[in-house]
Amino acid sequence: MLSSSSQKISLSIAKKILLGFEHHYQNIKSASIEAKRCFEEKEWEKIENDSKLRLNFYDEQVDVFCKNLSSELKKQTLYGAKAEFNETQKMDKFNSDFWKNTKHVYIELITAHKQPELAETFYNSVFCRIFSRSFYNNQYIFTKPCVSLNYIDMDEPVIDSYFVDDGQLKETLTSVLNNYKFRCKFGNLDQDIERLQEQLIKQMPRLQSEVFELQFISTPFIRGKCAYIVGKIVTQLHPDVPVLIALLNDENKGLYVDSLLTDIGSISIIFSFSRSYFFITTDYPSAIVEYLKELLPGKTRAVLYSAIGLHKQGKTLLYRHFLKYSKITSEKLIIAPGIKGMVMSVFTFPMYPYVFKVINDQFAPPKMGTKEMVKDRYYFVKNHVRIGRLADTWEFSNVAFPLKDIDDALLKELEKKASSNIEIENDLLIIKHMYIENKMTPLNMYLETANKKQQNHIINDYGKAIDELINSNIFPGDMLTKNFGVTRQNRVVFYDYDEITLMSTPIFKKIPKAKTYEQEMASEPWYYVGQNDVFPEEFKYFMLPNPYMKEVFNKKYKKLLDADYWVSIQEKIKQNGVMDYYPYGSEKRMCEIYKDN
Repeated sequence: MLSSSSQKISLSIAKKILLGFEHHYQNIKSASIEAKRCFEEKEWEKIENDSKLRLNFYDEQVDVFCKNLSSELKKQTLYGAKAEFNETQKMDKFNSDFWKNTKHVYIELITAHKQPELAETFYNSVFCRIFSRSFYNNQYIFTKPCVSLNYIDMDEPVIDSYFVDDGQLKETLTSVLNNYKFRCKFGNLDQDIERLQEQLIKQMPRLQSEVFELQFISTPFIRGKCAYIVGKIVTQLHPDVPVLIALLNDENKGLYVDSLLTDIGSISIIFSFSRSYFFITTDYPSAIVEYLKELLPGKTRAVLYSAIGLHKQGKTLLYRHFLKYSKITSEKLIIAPGIKGMVMSVFTFPMYPYVFKVINDQFAPPKMGTKEMVKDRYYFVKNHVRIGRLADTWEFSNVAFPLKDIDDALLKELEKKASSNIEIENDLLIIKHMYIENKMTPLNMYLETANKKQQNHIINDYGKAIDELINSNIFPGDMLTKNFGVTRQNRVVFYDYDEITLMSTPIFKKIPKAKTYEQEMASEPWYYVGQNDVFPEEFKYFMLPNPYMKEVFNKKYKKLLDADYWVSIQEKIKQNGVMDYYPYGSEKRMCEIYKDN
């Protein structure tokens, strides 16, 4: 039983942790409000920079808070706190009753909170930063949620509803657009409304004869140069249909509707794990995520929380899902199918939707570099504007896997290739550092079993993926098909980052013409090759495995084998910056549909 003074200290610390979280969430909200202003003022560079800064908000806030809290714990003679964040603490110095009580007090404080699930995650981060892994269980942290999200008392709804009766669609759509109160003018609102109405009826003809309801999330989703209005169409006789309106803000055209989407596939791609995170302004993120989950049932809550800029909560849900899955499955963790990487060891449960990636101690030739370089590349990708072609990753430390769940071949592989990154404690394998990534079918494996029609589509998308990456200022480096994956939407995504760099780094050159027969037949280059020299003509030898696939690729993307094209992209980026990308096909843009000049 804790003394009354200890209980007071426990309450004080619980309140301080909650205040630390609230300060962090206010920073998130402020950044989202600022993103909307930047969209209205066309400050595109600031949106991009703020998007990068936001990724570090959480860790920075937790670091500062933990340093202060750790000092206070020592003043209160509460043993168990680390002297430094990297110092392991012994069990016999840990005040178990005190921290059990602190967690219970914290639960009481967040029971009526607007973001209890995020507050739980913040508590976990603080505790885990201060104490060693020995205490990471549900007695002291939230390995499972303690506060229900179903009964949060919201001061205001996160959804705006519009009942549409006969002849009211145009008036309703006008209200929808105006209700977001953008502080920039529509260039031609009447035209936008007419086009929205026409395209909505074209995509869903039955709406002409039905009474229906339009529901929209009350905050716009801001990303890059676009703002998205997201919701659904509700009718009495049919399933709900998701709807998304994409808005752009142009120097000459003003604010305007660029696209209307009502098919779940296209909207799902906009919320893909291969795209940068949105800015949204809300006090009730759980309500937003649950609504999105109804619209996009194929998306996990981990992906959706990450998509709205709360990637730490996405990470929490992902880890909880892993713990639950590992307890109920009879599968064993195995080496992931496909060609083994030279830099990373990759493993998974056979039916699990994610893969685990561990950096090897030594890289197989010809790969060069260090673990820190690889970590830097992954961090670089996390901060870069991902245009739907770079897989998102979640970074984890000190993850415990039951040894009974690990296949013998996998354990031998990890002991051989990543021994410095693993420890065995009793019946657990501890991996000190790893990444978790959405599972995709490796492109080389997909091509082996695909029919000609599937090969045609995916090879063209492979070329398109490379073209979009380089135009977004990303040089993938190793463009072998084994380093690309195919998603559920049959899109090609790059996921091997150990050689990734900006387009300004490589020096693209043509292969010099051989002057002698001996030079022409030489097995090694007879010309000088610098460290950053790249010869696109050589890509044809390894990009695709057979003549048919090479022919399909050459029909549309032969330019990728020409050094001049790569140099032209470098010059274009240098002069004009990164080109604009739209996460929906050009055929879905209003300017294409209506042939605007």
